[in-house]
Amino acid sequence: MPAPAVLPALKECVAKGVPAAVVISAGFRENGEEGRKREGELREWLGGQPIRVLGPNCLGWIRPSRRLNVTFAPGMPQAGNIAFVSHSGALAVAILDWAQERRMGFSLFASLGNQADITESDVLGAVACDDETRVIVGYIEGVAEGRHFFETLCETAALKPVVLLKAGRSEEGARAVSSHTGALAGSDRAFDAAVRQAGAVRAGSVEELFELARGLASQPLPRGRRLLVVTNGGGLGIVSTDAARESGLEVAPLADPVRRRLDALLPPTASVVNPVDLVGDADAARYSNALHAIGPSAADALLVVLTAQAATDSVGVARAVIGATRGWPVPLAGAFVGGARVSAGARALEDAGIPCYAFPEPAVKTLAGMALLAERRAHPPETPRFTVRPAEAREQFGRLKAAGRSQLGMLDLAPLLDSYGIPCAAPRPAATAAEAASVAEGMGFPVALKVRSPDITHKTEVGGVRLGLRSADEVATATAEMLARVTAARPAATIEGVLVQPMVEGGKELLLGMVRDSQFGPTVMVGFGGIYVEVLKDTAMRLCPVPVSEARAMLDELRMAPLLHGVRGEAPVDMRALLEAICRFAQLAVDLPELAEIEVNPLVAGPAGVIAVDARGRL
Repeated sequence: MPAPAVLPALKECVAKGVPAAVVISAGFRENGEEGRKREGELREWLGGQPIRVLGPNCLGWIRPSRRLNVTFAPGMPQAGNIAFVSHSGALAVAILDWAQERRMGFSLFASLGNQADITESDVLGAVACDDETRVIVGYIEGVAEGRHFFETLCETAALKPVVLLKAGRSEEGARAVSSHTGALAGSDRAFDAAVRQAGAVRAGSVEELFELARGLASQPLPRGRRLLVVTNGGGLGIVSTDAARESGLEVAPLADPVRRRLDALLPPTASVVNPVDLVGDADAARYSNALHAIGPSAADALLVVLTAQAATDSVGVARAVIGATRGWPVPLAGAFVGGARVSAGARALEDAGIPCYAFPEPAVKTLAGMALLAERRAHPPETPRFTVRPAEAREQFGRLKAAGRSQLGMLDLAPLLDSYGIPCAAPRPAATAAEAASVAEGMGFPVALKVRSPDITHKTEVGGVRLGLRSADEVATATAEMLARVTAARPAATIEGVLVQPMVEGGKELLLGMVRDSQFGPTVMVGFGGIYVEVLKDTAMRLCPVPVSEARAMLDELRMAPLLHGVRGEAPVDMRALLEAICRFAQLAVDLPELAEIEVNPLVAGPAGVIAVDARGRL
């Protein structure tokens, strides 16, 4: 029916006691201002009604096991154990055709459209408890309520494997750019953090989404990242190994007892390391004997590769693989390379529930995705616990608000950080060169000098930082020169003097930042800091709060993470102190919603602990 008739029709449904409806009609927010107004009226009315509505502007939903198709798409997909949720009706239609060719079955197939009522979170929560569903996959264009989505995803991913593909990787969701953190953050990164923390995985393409779903639908999750490759072609074994290493899987040599068993079975030209190369004339019996000799405990996942040779019996090899691996508690994938000459064998594997691919790379990527999902599900979200002093932080907040402060510097933020147990190199203000020298003498040398201005974010760019000053005369001279130089460079800026700080020498400079994402709320970012953070972009992000396990995972994701553990004779940083600082900082962000953003840069981490050297923020 036309869009203007939808609301009157739904009102009639309510009057007749209809509990649910699917609205496939378009002409709502996707159709300009009039459509947005029409959808707004629909949403407002639905808020107080007993009816639940899927749509508008959606394809509908299908329950194949009940032969129920409430869509305008023809045909009925095969029944299976994959639940598919999509924000795009057009993509859903294409997937239906694609799945038919691959005989992929679904427990539920749902297109959500504009989500005036039922959202992706509602459907995720429903299929989490569905006995017919083993795997949940979704195509997401955005989430209705970020925090609710995250909480639902956590609960769902604890029960079922969840794989999501999100469209739109732009930085348009980035928050205010008054800090490095704001420049590097964005809603896409926040979505990625939500998926990671919830114990789900994110696919990079539609093909990857469903290839991974195929593996999860029929195979157990791997116990680790050790991959065994059995092949009849050395070249494809090398290709498989390269793909595995790129995907984070380990292709390690087999144990000596296994190699001895294989040596006794295989021709002298075979290779019994890993990949196991059965050589080109391998028949079904050789595949079977080799797999029986290897056994299920040799690796965490198995890839069987077959390339078409002159006398290759692909169906015989497939049946041998199926029989030899029956009951194995590790995931298995096939890569039968050779097109029509091996298609019958590939179909035999698929019929037995073993996903089979045309080349090794997608097979390896599927097994790697399964390993990643297994790791994330093994570490469910935790609640961080430590002692903080939020009352003191709120008192400081009250003073800042009363003073009309919006842009905050280290002098403002040091008491907040201290109340959350984050050590600070506490600064002291000075208005003149003489006062700065006096403050430095009382503090003890060496000291650092920084310009104090609410209008200058990047102090080094205007010569507003001096380090390692070792006498009162040096401090006085440096202060006078700095104030003159900064005033000349930024004549419109308010210059309040300088900050004098004790020097913090040695250690690794990190950035610890927080911005509030428009959908997911406070997010914390950690990376290697200093003036090059935006150039390096070596950062990791999570939603707040952050438990210790996630803080450790964030640090492990950094390309420069080895520096934290000590290189070339350097002592490692105090990892316990660093992890705790990240968790405490994230808790501060949760407890103080008045903070729009805050950044500690640098947070210096060394063998003796961590200390915040500079910080800025915004109310």
